[in-house]
Amino acid sequence: VESAVLAATDGSLSAAGSDRLSVSVSAGSFSKLIVSLTSPQTSGTAFSGTNSLTAQDAYGNVVTGFDASTNNITVSTSLTG
Repeated sequence: VESAVLAATDGSLSAAGSDRLSVSVSAGSFSKLIVSLTSPQTSGTAFSGTNSLTAQDAYGNVVTGFDASTNNITVSTSLTG
């Protein structure tokens, strides 16, 4: 989910210019869903406002390749009291 160019030196040797190391880090595979609800929500009524459900990897990066139309999700709640 990030690209970086690294330059290193040990005091006498250095990697600079075209010797730099390019690193690309991509999101891992789907691990969890993050729910974001607008506030306030009213108990016992349908959600209102713009709410989102975001797929993330284990490190919190957004998994952009997740497709809810082919990976069906059931969202449910349980109340304890």
